[in-house]
Amino acid sequence: MGGSRPNERALPRWARTAVVVYLSVTVTVVVAALLTRGFELDLDAKFKEGMLLVMVVLTLPVSAAYFVIGTFGSGGGLGLTTVLYYAGYLLLAVVNAGVFRWIVLSTRKRIPVPAAGTPGASPQYPPVTIRGVTPDVRKLLWTVPLAVLLSLPQWMVAGFAWCGISGCSGGGFGVVTGTEWVAVILSVVNGVILAVAVFAVRWLYPTRKRALIALAAGTLFGLVGAAVTHG
Repeated sequence: MGGSRPNERALPRWARTAVVVYLSVTVTVVVAALLTRGFELDLDAKFKEGMLLVMVVLTLPVSAAYFVIGTFGSGGGLGLTTVLYYAGYLLLAVVNAGVFRWIVLSTRKRIPVPAAGTPGASPQYPPVTIRGVTPDVRKLLWTVPLAVLLSLPQWMVAGFAWCGISGCSGGGFGVVTGTEWVAVILSVVNGVILAVAVFAVRWLYPTRKRALIALAAGTLFGLVGAAVTHG
């Protein structure tokens, strides 16, 4: 009796959970922001700005440019234009989830399943070479640069968020404080992006060892990005 062939289009459990949590949180924030604006609730201005910022961060990197374009035609009330504009963030979230799915499936392609009783590599794990490293290590050559590319918009925004448009040297328009937490959040987001890029590829076993390396790489990447943009 031949071995069953796994569904190559199915995401692993951790990836499915991540997509569901991401979309659920994004929908909640977008709906809350839309209702807050539509009913003009008497909330603190900083809270409203923070909710909008969370919405933008959740749908990065394209949302940075989308937000800037939307500010030119922003108005009060809950008109059709406003609803469509906020719905655009939901569309960006769906696109991000689709890109994430494509990346995970591209980095976790399964090898052919051997028939029952036939020696061969397990469908769950690619052949392991030296010290648990698999041939999939070559996929890091495109996943890591992709993660760095996706981090560029956050770096640009963080560069302004630390001290303002003139930087932290105090020249030009001077130092602007109060938005440093935005740069911190964006640095964390970049760290998570790189950590996912390193962990999603099945390049090292056991999995816990790969998870620790991904965590360390993401943390270092976030700290380096924060140091560079702060300068």
